Amino acid sequence: MRIRGSRGRGALLRMKRRDWRAMLAELGRRGHGTIESGAFLLASKDGDLTRVTRVIYYDDLDPDCLVGGIHFHGLAYDKLWALCRTDGLKVVGDVHTHPAGWVEQSDIDRGSPMVAQQGHVAVIVPHFAQRPTDPSDVSVHLYDGRGWTSWTGTEAAARLFVRRFV
Repeated sequence: MRIRGSRGRGALLRMKRRDWRAMLAELGRRGHGTIESGAFLLASKDGDLTRVTRVIYYDDLDPDCLVGGIHFHGLAYDKLWALCRTDGLKVVGDVHTHPAGWVEQSDIDRGSPMVAQQGHVAVIVPHFAQRPTDPSDVSVHLYDGRGWTSWTGTEAAARLFVRRFV
């Protein structure tokens, strides 16, 4: 696991290692090793917007969205926005799984951001999250309002900081 600086300076998203591992395990469980699964990554609206403090799984908001790929229905966003308002949170990113080792964005991923706002970060996890996964194994994509900038390998790990301890 690549650790950049003592606090992940320059990272787009930061997570505690135990939260990272718990999220991956839950994504793997929800996808059963056969279909994509995903979640929204939230941060405290009044805090550090790079620090992921909560993960909300797509199928908790839209129970019918995991159908091989992910078909998240628009009405489920109402639940997400209500939760954010109530708990003082902001959606800062999303994560979803892909089959095998492929972590590039599909045409659907590129053309349909989960949150089409400048600064939104999307993370793609390989192997339907069925294997131990370090930040250097994923891809990280930053939406600029018109398109994406993408990183893989050590460049992805520099933008997704997972703390070793805690």
